[in-house]
Amino acid sequence: MLYGFYSKISNNQKISNNDVLNFSLNLKSSENIKDIKIIDQNNVLIVISDNDQLYLIMYNLKSNKIVSKIGK
Repeated sequence: MLYGFYSKISNNQKISNNDVLNFSLNLKSSENIKDIKIIDQNNVLIVISDNDQLYLIMYNLKSNKIVSKIGK
């Protein structure tokens, strides 16, 4: 799913199959993605719910890792 966002905001319109990477947030079975906001060309903000609690993840698409986690 994050690949789709990356391809939308990427300057490179043609991405080969060799460039496709597997992005994972390692969510537990009780966690769900509620919303995703594009911050800039390199970062997305992901809202995660776990039961009745919400937390935010800032994910960097260039480095393929979670930059920060807010809440919980």
